[in-house]
Amino acid sequence: MKTQEMGVKPTLNVVLESDTEVLDEVVVTGYGVQRKASFTGAASIVGKDVLAKKNDANFVKALEGTVPGIQMNNSSSMPGVWGSIYVRGRGSLNSGTQPLYVIDGMPIDSDRDDNSFNYSSNNTLDPMAALNPADIENITVLKDAAATAIYGSRAANGVIIVTTKKGSEGKFNINLDVKQGFVSMANHNMDFASAQQTMNLFANGLTAAQGGDWQENYDFLADDYFGWDRKSSYDWMDAISRKGYYQDYNLNMQGRTGSTGYYVSLGYLSTDGLLIGSDLERLSGRLNLDSKFKWATVGVNTSYSYSTQNGFSLSTAGSMSSPITAAISSQTPMSPFYDEEGNYANVNNYNPLALMDEKAGEINETTLQTINLNPYFQVDFGKGIYAKTTLGVNVNERREYQYWSALYNPQGMDYNGLGQQMNAKSTVVTWNNIIGWNYTFAEKHDVGVMLGQEMQKKSYFYDYYAKSDFPFAASGMRDLTTAGTEQGSEYYKKEARLASYFLDAHYSYEDKYYLSGSFRRDGSSVFGSDSRWGNFWSVGGKWRASSEEFLSGNEVITNATLRASYGTVGNQDIDWYAARGFYSSGYNYNQTPGMRPTSIPNTALTWEVSKKFDVGFDLSLLQRFHLTFDFYNEDTSDALFQVPLSMTTGIKETYQNIGSIRNRGIELSANANIIQRKGLTWNVFANLTWNRNKVIKLSTDDPLEYTYQIIEEGRPYSQFYMKEYAGVDQENGKPMWYLNKEGDETTSDYNAAAKRYVGNADPKILGGFGTTLTWKDLDFNINFNYRLGGKVFDSGASFTGFGMSLRTPLEDVALNSWTEDNKTAKYPQYIYGDPNNASKTSSRFLYNGSYLRISNITLGYTLPKRLSEKVFIQKLRAYVSVDNLYTFTSSDFIGYNPETSANGVIAWQYPATCTFVGGIQLTF
Repeated sequence: MKTQEMGVKPTLNVVLESDTEVLDEVVVTGYGVQRKASFTGAASIVGKDVLAKKNDANFVKALEGTVPGIQMNNSSSMPGVWGSIYVRGRGSLNSGTQPLYVIDGMPIDSDRDDNSFNYSSNNTLDPMAALNPADIENITVLKDAAATAIYGSRAANGVIIVTTKKGSEGKFNINLDVKQGFVSMANHNMDFASAQQTMNLFANGLTAAQGGDWQENYDFLADDYFGWDRKSSYDWMDAISRKGYYQDYNLNMQGRTGSTGYYVSLGYLSTDGLLIGSDLERLSGRLNLDSKFKWATVGVNTSYSYSTQNGFSLSTAGSMSSPITAAISSQTPMSPFYDEEGNYANVNNYNPLALMDEKAGEINETTLQTINLNPYFQVDFGKGIYAKTTLGVNVNERREYQYWSALYNPQGMDYNGLGQQMNAKSTVVTWNNIIGWNYTFAEKHDVGVMLGQEMQKKSYFYDYYAKSDFPFAASGMRDLTTAGTEQGSEYYKKEARLASYFLDAHYSYEDKYYLSGSFRRDGSSVFGSDSRWGNFWSVGGKWRASSEEFLSGNEVITNATLRASYGTVGNQDIDWYAARGFYSSGYNYNQTPGMRPTSIPNTALTWEVSKKFDVGFDLSLLQRFHLTFDFYNEDTSDALFQVPLSMTTGIKETYQNIGSIRNRGIELSANANIIQRKGLTWNVFANLTWNRNKVIKLSTDDPLEYTYQIIEEGRPYSQFYMKEYAGVDQENGKPMWYLNKEGDETTSDYNAAAKRYVGNADPKILGGFGTTLTWKDLDFNINFNYRLGGKVFDSGASFTGFGMSLRTPLEDVALNSWTEDNKTAKYPQYIYGDPNNASKTSSRFLYNGSYLRISNITLGYTLPKRLSEKVFIQKLRAYVSVDNLYTFTSSDFIGYNPETSANGVIAWQYPATCTFVGGIQLTF
């Protein structure tokens, strides 16, 4: 604030004014912090106030719509489930695409476990859900080379840096935040037909397929096939969904006593999932300490988290024991929940209520223990010279138990119950040492130099064992110790190591001209013995035009800067032994233990390299309107690509440095302080990202063609390639497709139609906008996020509402399928067995993925201080908050949620949830 001098009076009324010349934001970058004014890279900062508005176990969800360049890929809303994230698009063909996560200066393990039971079904508990968002001070997303190259080998997909809360200046504070509420199903258009509507459609379909009298076919289906009472209608999705209870409690103590700062917290989160049998419970604690002496600083950042997740989430796999699959694809509205004696009905057809029975049903439980320990010691030698050593230990211990019910799972019945357990542990130990120098010469020249060394060891193991025959399953004894028959076991472990040396330098002149550069050399055990070392570097520059004489004192343009950067970063996110030649055991012959080769050596396998270019500007007008623009181009070469091998080798594929992929785009963000008066403030923000992804080179000239997608040079990675649907032939009700690769000629012969390029999964534009309004003691906030363009493909449509095999249809399909009396119908004629291939893979089930979502609304009231202090409370705030209140989708989209996994595919989706909470914040 600006210093003011006033004469002494009996009563003084002082209104402090901000001093924008003094106030300096900082950016948390590689191994330290840097003044935002001198930062030459592209980064976005998200503060704790933004994180506090979201009611999700995973703090990463708060970045969607808030940070330009961030694309979330998550088709499930089950609590704690892993969702991928792209920073400026997909940056690799076959190796890792996820950013590096750094908490309080230390890289951590954020990977999904590909040995998990739930890896393919998108049911994996996200390690990021173990971190309590209430402990986070801010998040910095590093994007371009000037910001990320200091992390070298792990920064190709961006870096997300998390800074947790520390001891603050001032007196001791106790903060308590209590949230309670519920989750419910968000708006959607997956409305299934009633029993009567379904039976009419089935009778139409059976009559069209085999002829005969319609009424006789109806009677046969109702009486003989389904045994329906002709009046009951059962809504299975309603039966397995609920309003789930949400509760979140956080208590922390924060302050500084003398030279020692401290932050201590405890957190407890418990949230039911939207579907029965799904929930998440997390207990977390954190202790951050630092002591500053005349010449040194010593401290430690440490945390512990224990999470338990239950449930079954799906994205594209239709596991029969999933309650969603069972409700949509196995049961019909004519099928009762219970029989006349009150027992579960239709058990042999996967009754989801039975599968989720608390006493004798399925178990899908994951527990995760996470420990982070980061002690550090820094010595200040004077003249801006310092040295710092930091140790980081990150441990994730995972236990998964999956039980197939002996009573209610038809497959489990064959085993008399089947229990499978996996235990896994991943450990990342990092030790870095840096020496730095920050100095100002002649009040004009600012110099910062940092030299560092780092070593890292990653370890992983898992064991698996299974048993069957649970003699007391009916009484609820489903633990593995009660099973009688062994079903096999296995054990696996691996290690990887990384050695690094790095240099980072910054220079500025008169706070007008800025230069930066970095160099890093990494050696990784992942690569071949001839090519383990890689060099990564960056250069960046910035010009602050608003500090020039021709803009000095300009009251309109208060800040104008132009910046540019270029550099290289690497990717080593592949199997840790991909370059090694291995034999694997377990391949026996004639009852004699044996081994066989399972991979071939490649001593030349080396780094995947991404070349990043960024140019941007920052503009502020009237100290109220702020605009940031970036253009970027990122080319990934020497891609780590899985190349098929000849079948004569007995090995499917091997990694080679072949291929290239590019991302090019624009980021734009703006925020404005529209009103800033005493008692009234109004702020707005908006951002958008335009990204174009293109495959430049593959391992061969031939594209990689899949059932409904193709990876081809010159096209996006997530390109859809399938037969293009042309609508319904109104004369005969048959489906039509376009005959040739181009043109308007149609055919009703599915096999004759050619495949076409019909769009890709990547949105053309994505972003968010919102506003915050504060009036006296009231505060109001509303945020939106959106995507425009991009396609969504329903790969399970024939099993989830559109099929012609006596599965529950969507209400719209039941009412708007072609008949002789309804020749202008929306859908083809419903014929049992689908002889015309109407539900086969085609663009009929390819939808526009555009949406606009009201992501959060928060309304709060803070009790005036003059009243709260009477009861010894510094701050008392009550609030209500709603997440995902409503989603506006494209008119052709059909589904529970237009958000998808990275490839743009949905099927048997866990529906989107709306979360409503009320809370109280207390500070003592």
